Amino acid sequence: MKVIRMHLLGVTAMILLTGCWNRIEINDIAIVTAIGLDLAEGEKLRLSLQVAVPSKLGSTGGSGGGTGGKSTIVISETGETVSEAYRNIQGKLSRRIFFSQSRVLLIGEELAKKGVHHIIDFHTRYAEPRINSFIMFTKGKASKIINNMPKFESVSAEEMKELAKMNVGLKIYVRDFLNMLLTDGMEPFAPQYTLESLEVNAKNKSGKIQAVDGIAVFKKDKLIGWMDEVETRGLLWLRNEIKTGVITIKIPEEDGSGNISMEIVRADTNIVPILKHGEIKLTVNVISELSVIENDSKLKLYETRVIEEIQKNIENEIRDKIQIVVDIAQKEYQSDILGFGQSVYKKYPKEWNTNYKKNWEQEFAQVKVTINSKAFVRRIGLIK
Repeated sequence: MKVIRMHLLGVTAMILLTGCWNRIEINDIAIVTAIGLDLAEGEKLRLSLQVAVPSKLGSTGGSGGGTGGKSTIVISETGETVSEAYRNIQGKLSRRIFFSQSRVLLIGEELAKKGVHHIIDFHTRYAEPRINSFIMFTKGKASKIINNMPKFESVSAEEMKELAKMNVGLKIYVRDFLNMLLTDGMEPFAPQYTLESLEVNAKNKSGKIQAVDGIAVFKKDKLIGWMDEVETRGLLWLRNEIKTGVITIKIPEEDGSGNISMEIVRADTNIVPILKHGEIKLTVNVISELSVIENDSKLKLYETRVIEEIQKNIENEIRDKIQIVVDIAQKEYQSDILGFGQSVYKKYPKEWNTNYKKNWEQEFAQVKVTINSKAFVRRIGLIK
């Protein structure tokens, strides 16, 4: 019995003391924090990897503070495919490339116009890159953005990620972009990423900071155009993705002039397809609640008449913003980034499959859209 016990103890000790056979030491890997892709000469693809320098991360003298050594380096190579460029980079490094910590995929305009299906394919098929990485596009070169020195974080990719999470613009993951590519009645879109001056009308061009500013519009997997910040706001309203924001109403001179700014407390948008006599129409219903956060006008906000007038102005502004993005999507791009086709499919699946699916691009450009906006100012503050 003692022999058996001793044997079991020995086996248990061996199991507990045995290390992981396939473990990876941090000293053996190059941790990728962001991935950039551009079109290179000869129709090749240029892959740029932002790689962390572990000794510089967390130090007060890192690039985030503006002094000392950089916390990241950028390594790039070209190839016919993403995987070929990746292998070419790996041939330069003494450490194994480790994608699992990368949270940003940034793609340049020239490459995006050629099509991004193969990029999404690599990002979802290869095991290491995360499909919950943020995907973004830029009008310039992705490599330039990735090389930008961060101002608030130790790594520029961390600034990009935090900006995406702030809900000031669109937040699209790689998995979302893939779903839009594969979904009938929906075209893909993603945030536009830019470098902007730290100060308004600054003469010093070197002081640049990263910003999410507008959206990239796609038809299938090809970039076909851009929308600015105002148009993006309309898309957020339409897609029921408004989380925060401020609406400012300009008061006319006959009412004393000035401005009233209100913070969005709650917003809800509902798209309703209506099929009647073989014709599809869409109604967009928007309900919003707001609170006054600033008033430099002479209006008496506690008067019912004044609040009703303000609410009417807000309703018109929201309606106009949504109408702008509907017009651009239908007339300029003919790309259903609005998801109207999906709404039709969900309500009328049989009619969608038999009548609309094959020629939705033409139907979408002609479909009539009615926008109903209702706004409620819930709080006006204590100052009268």
